[in-house]
Amino acid sequence: MNREAITVSTVNQEVYDRLRIAIRTGSLPPGVKISLRSLADTLGVSTMPVREAMRKLQAQGLVQFERRSVTVVQLTADEVVQVFQIRLRLEQLAAEWALPRLTDEDIADLRAVLVEMADPGIAPDAWRRLNREFHVRFYQCARSPHLLELIHNIWDRVESSMTIYASTVDDFAEAHRQHLRMLELIESRDLPGLLDETAWHLEHTSRTVAEALGEALGEPALPACADTADATPLTPHA
Repeated sequence: MNREAITVSTVNQEVYDRLRIAIRTGSLPPGVKISLRSLADTLGVSTMPVREAMRKLQAQGLVQFERRSVTVVQLTADEVVQVFQIRLRLEQLAAEWALPRLTDEDIADLRAVLVEMADPGIAPDAWRRLNREFHVRFYQCARSPHLLELIHNIWDRVESSMTIYASTVDDFAEAHRQHLRMLELIESRDLPGLLDETAWHLEHTSRTVAEALGEALGEPALPACADTADATPLTPHA
């Protein structure tokens, strides 16, 4: 048996990573249809790694794959609400696991992110990046790669829709108030309060995104995330 090391090209992974980021950040916006050849030319590769990447992205629900083209999935307002409800369940579990493992360094990192987000002149794209960083930094404290992977996957499903949130609100003052309250509850290790605040925070965001998306798509109004605010936390309140 040949014992020479197998060298695996990083091209496929690089193409996949770039396309996933492009979808997540809205560079490839929801609803857009684009040819595989066009994507390959943009990335400077053949269509083969693009095709492989798109099959993986289709399995994750991010694109609809056709023979020679792909369409980035456009969530309906109702689907946005559903995704946020899934987020709530996962993030409440992450909070439950993270809180007992929290260190002073973790809290300092979270506070530093909020300091950056407090800039009144912050650009929407920068705010979205820091918003994700704040939440994910806390959930990393759960010390569960499997749970964190699920959270990343569900965030990616709705991340492009967050551009709607960032462009709809007049400013980020209300979101910042909610983040500060969450940090206060994290620092005091108040799990019941944190679970409630997380539910309210996601309900507020979901409502804003769903209503704006419904208007953009001409969908009838819906009670965005009404169930989320009343959802039962995974850990009973004391």
